[in-house]
Amino acid sequence: MGVWFALLLGDLAEAIGGKPVGDPLREVSGVCAPSEPVEGCVVFLKDPGVKFDPSGMDVGVVGSSVPPGGWGVEVEDLGSAWIRCLRCFEPPLVFEGVHPTAVIHRTAHIGEGVHVGPYCVIGEGARIGDRSWLQGHVYVGRGAVLGDGCVLFAFSVVQDRCTLGNGCRVHSGAVIGCDGFGFVEGPGGERIKVPQIGTVSLGDRVEVGACSTVDRATVGVTRVMDGVKMDDHVHVAHNCVVGENSVLVAYAGLGGSSRLGRSVVMAAQSGVGDHVVLGDRCVVAARGGVVKDLPPGSFVSGFPARDHREEMRVHGAVRRLPDLMERLRRLEREMRDLKALLGDEG
Repeated sequence: MGVWFALLLGDLAEAIGGKPVGDPLREVSGVCAPSEPVEGCVVFLKDPGVKFDPSGMDVGVVGSSVPPGGWGVEVEDLGSAWIRCLRCFEPPLVFEGVHPTAVIHRTAHIGEGVHVGPYCVIGEGARIGDRSWLQGHVYVGRGAVLGDGCVLFAFSVVQDRCTLGNGCRVHSGAVIGCDGFGFVEGPGGERIKVPQIGTVSLGDRVEVGACSTVDRATVGVTRVMDGVKMDDHVHVAHNCVVGENSVLVAYAGLGGSSRLGRSVVMAAQSGVGDHVVLGDRCVVAARGGVVKDLPPGSFVSGFPARDHREEMRVHGAVRRLPDLMERLRRLEREMRDLKALLGDEG
């Protein structure tokens, strides 16, 4: 495990709101998993059922209690302490200004304290907000706008005229503003491309996972609202609206002009059809396919997606089919035997 820096145990305890147990001046090198203890690191025991055996290694514990003779940090609020503890050892972003290999159009505006890494390209009229960080090989198109504090990782793309709010994170290989999938059939059966002349708008604190795509609108704007979190390999089609604080898990896909309300959860490999509307706080289970509008608070699964409890009853019935078929065959045999018997008596 690479060590970026070490913290004193007392400083770590103060940062996560806990009490140090042991020498507060000892150095802590990071956080390790209970199954893979590392010398000088701490293990975070959120679940009291987790078995932890340091096997004689010098490993600390962060949790509601520290074992006798051990060292670490005792905390009351395990949930918030966990996040704070990880933040203490998160590799820092290094701000080094504009790399000499970056290509920046003379009309582009670069804010205060911005890092532009090697081989980045920033197009005509683009605007990069203060304290934003572009890792390397990042493309920001003509007229695109990034808010303050945005982080774009290597080989991510923000196409022409698209906008990102403050504090957005776009991971490697993601594309914001690629063409929507619009084609019509010509007289000879050929596919004729429909020009996609709209844009994309991401709100504040939106995170876009690696290799995910948000298509530009055919006309108008594809909107991803504040606080939306997208996993890797997610697709948002043209003219969609994704409501605030929604979560789109890996391989989720939204059809064109679909609309998601606030705090919607799309689990892995789930999908929403074109023009379908999901109300606030809907949950679509993994591999669920939604083909009609859902009222707020719905929890659906299956394809076509329906109420999750109903879908589970259907699955239960399907699992009983072999037994039911055997019972049916037995009844058929008994019926034939009975008919034969009645026929002989007649």
